Amino acid sequence: MHDRWLQIPARGRNAILVCSFGALVGFVAVSFHTVVEKIAHNTYLATAELPVGWFLAGSFVCVVGASLLATALVRKFDPSTAGGGVLPTKLAFWKDFGYMPMRTAAVKFAASAVTLGGGVSVGPEGPVVQVGASTMSSVAGLAGVPKQKRRMYCASGAAGALAAAFNAPLAAIAFVLEEIIGDIGSKLIGAILLAAVMGALIAHAVIGPQPAFQVGLLEEPTWRALLLCPLVALIAAAAGAGFQRGVLAVRGRMLENGKLLPGWTRPTLGAVGSWAVAASAFLITGHMGVFGVGYQDVTAAIRGDLDWHVALVLGAGKLLATLVAVGAGACGGIFAPNFFIGAMCGGLVAAGAAEFMPLTQSDQSILVMAGMCAGLVAVIRTPITCILLIFEITHQFVIVPIILVATLISHAASKRIVPEDMYENMLVQDGENPHHVLPPRDFRKWREMPVGALATFRPVVAKSLELPALTELKAASRHQVFPVQAEDGTITHLLMRAELEHALNTGLPPKVEPVVWVSPEETLGEVQHRLIETPANFLCLGDPNERRLLGVFTLHDLLRGQEGLVAAEEDEEG
Repeated sequence: MHDRWLQIPARGRNAILVCSFGALVGFVAVSFHTVVEKIAHNTYLATAELPVGWFLAGSFVCVVGASLLATALVRKFDPSTAGGGVLPTKLAFWKDFGYMPMRTAAVKFAASAVTLGGGVSVGPEGPVVQVGASTMSSVAGLAGVPKQKRRMYCASGAAGALAAAFNAPLAAIAFVLEEIIGDIGSKLIGAILLAAVMGALIAHAVIGPQPAFQVGLLEEPTWRALLLCPLVALIAAAAGAGFQRGVLAVRGRMLENGKLLPGWTRPTLGAVGSWAVAASAFLITGHMGVFGVGYQDVTAAIRGDLDWHVALVLGAGKLLATLVAVGAGACGGIFAPNFFIGAMCGGLVAAGAAEFMPLTQSDQSILVMAGMCAGLVAVIRTPITCILLIFEITHQFVIVPIILVATLISHAASKRIVPEDMYENMLVQDGENPHHVLPPRDFRKWREMPVGALATFRPVVAKSLELPALTELKAASRHQVFPVQAEDGTITHLLMRAELEHALNTGLPPKVEPVVWVSPEETLGEVQHRLIETPANFLCLGDPNERRLLGVFTLHDLLRGQEGLVAAEEDEEG
């Protein structure tokens, strides 16, 4: 049997494995959805029927208790499962060749199910991405795939699980290509497509082919809806930009105070804040949507069952509750909350405008869906994914033109407000250089990358050429080239290790080399030839007139970056 398996061409074996594992991660994703629903119905949702005092006490115990339990699981068994799930998956894809252990899937499944089911205001998609990616990566390892060849399985697992979770295979494919890989034309698209199809088939078999949000057949929007669409998009874009800034601000403050606050307290503080906002919104509106995922209120908004003031309170509450929870490191994603926030933006405009102008039921529903798409694209910045996702979870073809307009406006407006990508900002907060972690996707982008992206900014310098100082430098560092620093802090020459050792052996002054200066903003295409032509293969970053050292760029830095580019290409072709 083993011999027959090996006789199958490599591409055929990969296709069989991807299909089989895609069905597995689809089942895991559907199971996750089921577990979350069962926990929710037996915890915070059950408290809504209780008297006010009992509701407040019961919902507090559910939300905070869930956060404490999830935090304990994460800290004890796998700290990489903290937070949303998309960013760790992206890092594993690029930094670890897609290798993710089964432990990650198990811990993320349990911790996130408890968090969402307990009522913390986060979404299921981030956890599902990480669970699916780690499941397929680890199962591929059991099938004999080496650690350095698992990028295809990591990406395919993420797509299969996301397709099953939302019953949206096209959006899952687009998201993995746009966000995880960063290349819509990646050669891994075949495997990703297979896994997404298998995940969606499992979801169809278990829970049926119905869309996530069921509404009646919609009519074509009137000119009034088209007129209101830009307003919805702009409000949703502002909300999305506010969400990003809020999450990063809370997250940054938590990281700054890391030494003052024990690690387990951060998600708990976020859960307390999330509960306070959600409970307040419930007491004002009678709706539970700020707790947990909140899809019931999104469906109500689509059907036109929410007044404008209810939509305003729920939207503002969801934004605040989620940014506190996500910023504090809650174990959940951001898709569903931003769907909710965008839906409330659309519902706010639709219900408010209906007071002054005639809007059809279809107009109001379409404006809510436009808000959902605009709210999501303002945060995750993957327009193709957002358009496909809204279409697939509603099955309404007539919404496509208006959500295209909403997506275009929101994407442009949100980038004007917050130019940086949210996930890359999180990497920076964690002390990672995005350019080091996430390699360029093609040779042209590689040549256009600034040299500062790959440079070393903590170089070892020679502060003296006296023999005692050279003896200490040799013992303390194994570098081959040292910038020579004068007493005034300027860099005067380069000292080669061979010359250092020769000086120590002979007692003669070492021979030094001239410095070649480059600006950190110069591109790799501009400086790589100069680097290779220098005797030391060593460039200093800074102004040649001031001669103040900002960093160094070596042949090793260049090769390290190229190795990441080549590894990605080889992995796609394999």
